[in-house]
Amino acid sequence: MPWRAFLPMRGRAGAAHGHWGSSLRALMIGAAVLLTAALAPGSAHAAPPSNDDFADATAVTSLPFASTVDTRGATTGSDDPSHCWWGTSSVWYRYTAPADGFVKVSTDRPDGEKPAVSAYTGERGALTWVTDACQAPHGGGSTTFAVTAGTTYHFLVQDTTFAGPVTLGLELVPRAANDDFASAADLPLNTDVPGDPSPSTLEPGEPKPACQYPSTRSVWYRHTAGGSGFLAAKVTQPSSGAAVAAFRGTALGSLSEVDCRHTSHDLVVFAVTPGETYYVRVSDDVYGSAPLTVRLEEAPQVKPFASWVLPQQPGVFDQVRFGIDPGDPAGRWLSGGEVRFGDGTSAPIPAVPGQAEVSHRYAADGEYELTITGYTADGRTGTTTQKVKIETHDVTVSNVVAPASAKVGETGQVVVSVTNTRYDEAVVVELLRRRADGYHTVVGTARRTVAKDGTEVVSFPYTYSADDAALGKATLKARVRLDGRDDNNPTDNERVAETTVVVAR
Repeated sequence: MPWRAFLPMRGRAGAAHGHWGSSLRALMIGAAVLLTAALAPGSAHAAPPSNDDFADATAVTSLPFASTVDTRGATTGSDDPSHCWWGTSSVWYRYTAPADGFVKVSTDRPDGEKPAVSAYTGERGALTWVTDACQAPHGGGSTTFAVTAGTTYHFLVQDTTFAGPVTLGLELVPRAANDDFASAADLPLNTDVPGDPSPSTLEPGEPKPACQYPSTRSVWYRHTAGGSGFLAAKVTQPSSGAAVAAFRGTALGSLSEVDCRHTSHDLVVFAVTPGETYYVRVSDDVYGSAPLTVRLEEAPQVKPFASWVLPQQPGVFDQVRFGIDPGDPAGRWLSGGEVRFGDGTSAPIPAVPGQAEVSHRYAADGEYELTITGYTADGRTGTTTQKVKIETHDVTVSNVVAPASAKVGETGQVVVSVTNTRYDEAVVVELLRRRADGYHTVVGTARRTVAKDGTEVVSFPYTYSADDAALGKATLKARVRLDGRDDNNPTDNERVAETTVVVAR
């Protein structure tokens, strides 16, 4: 289960579900205690470490700092916070920052076996979680956070299944060189530029991108366009949750956002003018920040196309539907466009999320060139062409003749005429009898070939039954279908004939 699933809910939803969240956390902690006891039955007898309790936290007097402790004998306090994680054993450290700066936390276990590490300010019973300070057991989360001179920070190290020796490391790291807008790093085309939002802050008046989750840090990049066109910025780490936003403007207070995306899967796309400088802001959320690389490259072309055509074998009787895919590797939807159907007519592409749909009815058979032009909200335009074949296949039951009357036991001939006007067609002709319950039973089948502009006559022998006499008549339906494909006009594929049936005397 992802580690964020255990984080307490915040905001209005968190307030509404606070009691539920507390109960769930208590159940999870209880289950973890039982699991730990089952996996390590001897650990309950180990002596607790000296910094087992908040009041006995190990004092960190200077950085860098490293200390090894065995958490197998550690316990948990009833008031241990669980903003970052929960645990069945915990130890404490405290550090008073002599100056403003950034502290990085590390532990020496591999990902998946790490303890959770979080930091707090305040006093016991009234601790406040330090935003951005949360190392999760699988190795995710944030391990670097800002400290303020004179403030005491309490570090909580929590273990669960993998309780045992662990070394906690604390060190000062320099502030990101491109933390401020004025110090934005150059972002040339087609180059992976390294960066790390972890040791950074937010400036007063810094714009909040539309796509950003809660964050307390950001770094800046800049690019001066050498030509016109469209560019795309992205974070290259596949698992990064960084928010990337592009801005136009010359000062922090007058920036205008042009695009924003909050995952590494999406590209930030924007149009550029030669000589104009654009700014790219990268920020991580409060629960996860790590080194990353930013890349700027030409935006991909938009190539809209019809991803499906229905019916799959269209004819002149059909209102042909086309599913228009944006064809954009950047994942944008079309904001509009046009489809030219190749017969002198066209239709606009509606602006809808995902695939758009247009439809058209052709007047004659033939192969037509479909020309699709679409554009995205960022201004990119693309055109593609593809072929659509209109070929109408339609056969008709033009007549069905049955005896006007018959007696039970007599056999009569039911004659079915099938006509065709376009192509030679292989057909299946069926004769069906209507039952008392309204359903039909097939009583005869024949396969024939009907030539173009021809008529094929099929005669079915039918013996009238007592069931027909009970109904007073035999209702016989002739039905034709194409052998191997759909009929483009199935409305004329059936005809009915009736025969009055009596019992012989």
